[in-house]
Amino acid sequence: MNKTLFLGAVLIAMTGGSAGVNAENADILPTGKTYTVNGVSFTMITIPAVTDGTLGYGEYDVNPAHMVSLPAYRIGETEVTQELWQAVMGNNPSGFNGNDEETKPAGGEEQKKRPVEMINWYQAIAFCNKLSLKLGLEPCYTVTVKGKPIDFASLPFDKIPSEKYMSEKETAVKAWDAVTVDISKNGFRLPSEAEWEWAAKGGAESRWAGTDNEEEVDRYMWHDGNSENRTHEVKKLKPNGYGLYDMSGNVLEFCWDWFADYTEQKKEVRYTGPAYGSKRVSRGGSVSEYTPFINAGDRYAFDPNEAYDYMGFRIAGNE
Repeated sequence: MNKTLFLGAVLIAMTGGSAGVNAENADILPTGKTYTVNGVSFTMITIPAVTDGTLGYGEYDVNPAHMVSLPAYRIGETEVTQELWQAVMGNNPSGFNGNDEETKPAGGEEQKKRPVEMINWYQAIAFCNKLSLKLGLEPCYTVTVKGKPIDFASLPFDKIPSEKYMSEKETAVKAWDAVTVDISKNGFRLPSEAEWEWAAKGGAESRWAGTDNEEEVDRYMWHDGNSENRTHEVKKLKPNGYGLYDMSGNVLEFCWDWFADYTEQKKEVRYTGPAYGSKRVSRGGSVSEYTPFINAGDRYAFDPNEAYDYMGFRIAGNE
């Protein structure tokens, strides 16, 4: 593994939360759609539309209670796995690769079904476009370099900006930071921060994805206390009320949005965050963190060019 989570990262942590019911009691019947690419299947779960739903916590300036309206959308049942990444990108950059004692999977778990990590934000959006193209869907992202849109179908992995690449190709990196998203397209994309948090709640007011009871968190998430400080095969623990696994813990998950403090309530339908910034949002916490810091409302900020061994993502799309 090359980096630990907190090198160069900004962590905004919250330990409170509103009281609520366990997600198991939420009156929700998850529905989804399964896709297959190069022999690897994955499922997208439908999240029902919401009007004036409440996100955040009132006592925290970094994520105060605010309202959101979202049309129905889909989000990955699990984090993107190493096998799915391999099927789309043709490589596996993960630090938890099973090659030694420190990185091997827990007993009985499949290496290929652990979440992919050690990828940066640029690589995550490239994956979304490449996956869309492989399945005959419309890519959501456009990156224009010197007046010409990048052809994601033929884009090699080593031409996607990385930490090393940054100092050598500043012009190209600026172009990737200016990426645009068309959320009317039918392809895959990163969830907006609002979509991610609403899905994590699972139809219930709970501090963690699946439960509001700290004594039950081991049933729903991999964290510092039960993970042995390593990632785990997806779908090994219980899902939240929407049928989503590992929304809390395992690996942190990139969102689309630039990171910024909330200065006012955002009520726009499909609000996708600030127009610009220097860091991108990630959510959900990881195996290296204590339970109080994996709150469904916690927000993290990361440089989009940097990769970490506890950083992954899940994908979203339109219903």
